[in-house]
Order: sequence, then structure tokens, then C-alpha cells
Amino acid sequence: MDEITSKVYIQTDTTGRILRCEGGYTTPSDLTGWAQIDEGTGDKYNLCQSHYFEGGLYTSDGIPRYKLVDGQPVERSEEEIEVDRVPIQASSARAQRDKLLAATDWAVLPDSPLDESSKTSLKTYRQALRDVPQQEGFPNNISWPNMPEITK
Repeated sequence: MDEITSKVYIQTDTTGRILRCEGGYTTPSDLTGWAQIDEGTGDKYNLCQSHYFEGGLYTSDGIPRYKLVDGQPVERSEEEIEVDRVPIQASSARAQRDKLLAATDWAVLPDSPLDESSKTSLKTYRQALRDVPQQEGFPNNISWPNMPEITK
């Protein structure tokens, strides 16, 4: 019985990061935008989405692990991966900040039942939350402000 030779195709983004890998059993019918990088026999080629790239195509947090250099797939450095991680971490930190702000929206409305001292403390807290993205070391090193004690 003859083994079937399969071709491995990849898609990259504009910076060369490898975003998709197909071939063998899942070769796309339209190969526009795809680049062939290899061919061979066996699972590595027939099931390349899960067998071709050591450790998988993406990190556990969804960052591409490989790039295309001179037509060859190359593992990206930790520094390159970390650069991609920063916007994800920043988005997550902003979402956390927005959640904390939303939890105190009621307290700064004109009909809030809080006394003036508590309103002032909460306004200071909310401003500190809005300032989180300007902190030195954001988004990797955040000093979250503490929610003040409030009285009605």
C-alpha cells in the first residue's frame, strides 16, 4: 500500500506570524494566501494542524508561537511573544478597571444616599481607577487602589 504524500500550507499575518496550518486531510480548496512550507508522509503532514508544530501553533493564551523566516517556520523568541501579550494584558486590566468603576457608578449620582465624605472618597477612588493605565509598568505591574469605607 502506497503512503500518501501530503503538503503543508500555512497562512501568516503581515508581520510573518504563522496563524494557520492546514494540509493533508484538511487542505483548503482555495490556496490563495497560503504558502506551502513542507511535504511528506505520516500524521505530521496529514494532520499538520495538531502534529506539525512542536508545542502547538499557539501559546496557552493565544499568542502565535511561530513565524515564517525566509520561507521556513521558526519558533518566535520569548521577547517576541511577550510583545504580543502586552495588548491582551492591557485589555484585560482595562476590563477589570471598568468593572470596578461600574460597581460604584450608583454612588456618584446626585441622588446617592452617601454622605459627602464618602462621595469624596469614592470620587478619589474612581479617579485612581481611571488612572491605572497611566501607571508605570502597566499592564504587567498594577497597583490597584483600595475601595474606601463608605457610610450612608
